[in-house]
Amino acid sequence: MADWKNVWRRGMCLLVLAATIQAQASAQAGQIESGVGAAGSGASVHAERISGVAVIIRVESFAEGPVLEADGYRIRVATGQAASITFAGRLKGIADVGPNTWIRFEGALDAAGMVVAQTARLYPAGSHKALTVMGPRKVKRQPDYEPVTQDSLLDADGHLVSAHTKVRLSDAEGPCGWHRVPADAALQERVQRVGMRVVPEYQKALPEDAPSRIPFRFYAVADDRVRSAIACNEGLILVPKNVLERLKSDDQLGAVLADAVAFNLERQLVTMTPAELGANLGAAAAIPMLFPAGYIAGESVLGVVNYEKGLKVRRDCARIALQLLADAGYDPWQAPEAWRVLAPKQALKDVGSLDYTPEGKYQLGVLKLQYKKL
Repeated sequence: MADWKNVWRRGMCLLVLAATIQAQASAQAGQIESGVGAAGSGASVHAERISGVAVIIRVESFAEGPVLEADGYRIRVATGQAASITFAGRLKGIADVGPNTWIRFEGALDAAGMVVAQTARLYPAGSHKALTVMGPRKVKRQPDYEPVTQDSLLDADGHLVSAHTKVRLSDAEGPCGWHRVPADAALQERVQRVGMRVVPEYQKALPEDAPSRIPFRFYAVADDRVRSAIACNEGLILVPKNVLERLKSDDQLGAVLADAVAFNLERQLVTMTPAELGANLGAAAAIPMLFPAGYIAGESVLGVVNYEKGLKVRRDCARIALQLLADAGYDPWQAPEAWRVLAPKQALKDVGSLDYTPEGKYQLGVLKLQYKKL
């Protein structure tokens, strides 16, 4: 009897701990909306210092120091005597910096929402051809996209087989296992079109054999268990039909897919060595654990283990997603609305009375500071 009491007490402690952590996340998200809470990379929207590590998705200008888009920020790299800029690998100077270059930065966020980086380290994309987040890369790469001409089944690697193929759905490995793919040409075309539009231009311009090229593929699948997009193995992004039926516009669909695209971009950190990242970044060995296949875009419920690191990854993705949306010509202000539409288990005709999700509140805080409302 005593043993059962101990088990019960331990179980209750874990439940209380999990509930406390989730409550803290909601409180932090609420603070963000009012301009007080964290803004990703462990810093506040109005904090004096902002830091991060991310791939550069666009270079705006070099007039008064380069303005780069990375980590969901517009970053001006200071060039004065007080600035510290270093280059790694084949990069020799600012002129060598462009999209697909990685930046590790620290600076101050100004009133217009731009980061003025006084410290920046720039280095090329990871060159470990044999590595992906899921292990050794197959010798033969999968095609970027296979049109769906008949009802099919899709595995975690993006292989399409006939819907009549005998597979054990119970063997599905998490949310990325076997999925039913309907042969609805208009539906599949919309998902692929919107998905590829939020993929950054530099990725679409990379040659097929480039180590940092991600073969993005987007499919609509029949799965009522998930109310979001799923980022699976390299570049494979799935969105359930029930999600498509709820979202009000391509802007909202783009917001959900952009979150999964951002996750794919960020998890290329696994191709960087600890030396490139720098010893004081910390937890380099834990990076693969934070970027698993089966990432659920916009998911707010996180495990107790690696909670803070996981929360940072999700904030980074939420912030980068806004940048991808804006660059694609979609309305980034529809991102928090998309998460609010998808939040309830049953679709509602009027979601105006619903509170924003933690991800939506976080994005609202970023939007108010960095984006003008359309």
